[in-house]
Amino acid sequence: MSTNPETKKQQQIVITVVLGIAILACMIFLLYHQINALKEAQAVVEEKQVILQKEQSRINYLIQLSKQAEQLEQRKKYLAELIPSLPNENLLITGIQGLADQSNTDFLQVRFNERIAQKGYEEMPVVLTFEGRYHGLLSLLDNMQSWNRALRINEVKVTRGRNDLPQIKAEITATAFYQQEGKEAQ
Repeated sequence: MSTNPETKKQQQIVITVVLGIAILACMIFLLYHQINALKEAQAVVEEKQVILQKEQSRINYLIQLSKQAEQLEQRKKYLAELIPSLPNENLLITGIQGLADQSNTDFLQVRFNERIAQKGYEEMPVVLTFEGRYHGLLSLLDNMQSWNRALRINEVKVTRGRNDLPQIKAEITATAFYQQEGKEAQ
């Protein structure tokens, strides 16, 4: 049985068209998957860029902190002096005596009251008695507030001094602080 050349030609055209359509469909399918893969890769890249920017900001912050390390260490030391790890009553008394001397006032008496435990630190109530001139006592109060140990002045009672005016006597109720043993102030 012999095939007609025209039929053969039509069969070849049909096969060619079908193959062309199949190849075109495969190309569209592969192109679609490539586009999706590209979109996914772009999303991953954008996500990584956001993470990279955050990390770069963090690194810049840490670099800034490292440049301030010495200043931060000095501040840490200063704050440790403000609220020491031990009560250091003797150093407290010696320091207050020095403040009194700077202010030209007489430091007459110190009396420690019962301590009060707080979260992370202890309060050490103290009653201090001074005698001197009005301006000297004002200077003493200013010096106490800017002293290198945290000291809260709760009350000041002013009465006549031993030699009457211009001498006055001041009884200052204050609170010093220190960290509780084994705990650091937050």
